[in-house]
Amino acid sequence: MKVLEHLQGTGTVTTPEGNEMRAKYDLQITQDETEDGSGAPPIGASKHLSGLVWSTVDPYFVLNHFRKTMLLQMEDGRKFRFFHRNANGSIGLSQWLG
Repeated sequence: MKVLEHLQGTGTVTTPEGNEMRAKYDLQITQDETEDGSGAPPIGASKHLSGLVWSTVDPYFVLNHFRKTMLLQMEDGRKFRFFHRNANGSIGLSQWLG
């Protein structure tokens, strides 16, 4: 895996109920590396988003929203829908919105 971006900051999470709250994130966008020896970029290489999203004010944020699809708007304006995979705050990507 090749790391394309490492994103850290504070964004806005919107819950399924429409509530908004501030949340921290530490994310990586990676891409599969399929080297064919030509030096050309891989064709059809998959990109992946992984990392953590958590609240600094709500210690039960992850547990209260476990496996619920939420929206994160990052500091740079990009947005995606995600869900928590485990109680540590690790996320899975549902939909990249740009």
